[in-house]
Amino acid sequence: PLRRLLLASAIVFFQGDPSEAFSTQSATLSRLISPALPISKNFRSFSSTRSSESSECSSPDNQTSALKKELLTNIKNLRSLQERDGDFSIDFGVKGGELDKKSRAPQKVDFYSISDDVGNAADEVMGVASQLAECNPTNEPTIYFGDKTNGGNSPLDGTWRLLFTTAADATFSKSSKRGAATAKNVVDASKGRITNVIDFATLEDGTEPLLKQLNVVIGAKSAGKSRVELQFKYAKAVLTKFFFWKRQWSVYIPVPAPFITRSIVFFSRILKFGRQGEVKVPPKAYFDVLYLDEDLRIHKTGEDNLFVQASPAWEEAQPFLS
Repeated sequence: PLRRLLLASAIVFFQGDPSEAFSTQSATLSRLISPALPISKNFRSFSSTRSSESSECSSPDNQTSALKKELLTNIKNLRSLQERDGDFSIDFGVKGGELDKKSRAPQKVDFYSISDDVGNAADEVMGVASQLAECNPTNEPTIYFGDKTNGGNSPLDGTWRLLFTTAADATFSKSSKRGAATAKNVVDASKGRITNVIDFATLEDGTEPLLKQLNVVIGAKSAGKSRVELQFKYAKAVLTKFFFWKRQWSVYIPVPAPFITRSIVFFSRILKFGRQGEVKVPPKAYFDVLYLDEDLRIHKTGEDNLFVQASPAWEEAQPFLS
């Protein structure tokens, strides 16, 4: 379990070239798994689901209100179909279907691998998310982000709970070995810090899982009006057993600093001088905010994974957040 935990937290996982492991470290941790999950082939990308109609909102307030209701209806339909047709069985790492074998980046789930009905329902969710992105009421989502004085006024500040995602490493189900879980994103805009929190559900026999909670702490900063760049700090795992004793304790797993990462890449280049193959430069982790209001946040990561998140205060969404 500890090995899987380390892998899930994306702490250095060397297989071959160490620079490649570091180059995918940030991608593995950024959101804030049984048989390998099929890589999405038929699933349409978020950009391709944009409405063919007008790209502007004729009546933003009324249109966004209707679209938000439609979004929740589509998510409800998707979940019902998953209950009927089956769900993903994703576990940690490459073998579990969480990570891509070559890049170690989080895989994008293929809803069509469950059934055509589930795939079409997921496309409908993404289609409404795309329309909402055209009606974003927040011109500058990153305003006040990182501002120690006014950070509390940032529209990103607060807790956001997951409604829908295409990212395999943020997809949980009771049919997998790691079990069902709920995910949330806690943003402290004043400190420029984001914490991804995963709470694992109690097992079917009523006992607590070995891994009760996983927290990934991330430093964040504004990189434009809609982009937030991420720098991973450490992961905290809350465990319910210490060997054979039932005792809750925590393990802190540090993420190597950027200096160490750059140093490894530099020396890897020296070692590879004159050889075939290119040493990859560690990519920057980030997400772009596509839609943001007091209830709903939609963003896309650098790996092209879509996240739809709701504020716990959004009354209409509360049945979907348990």
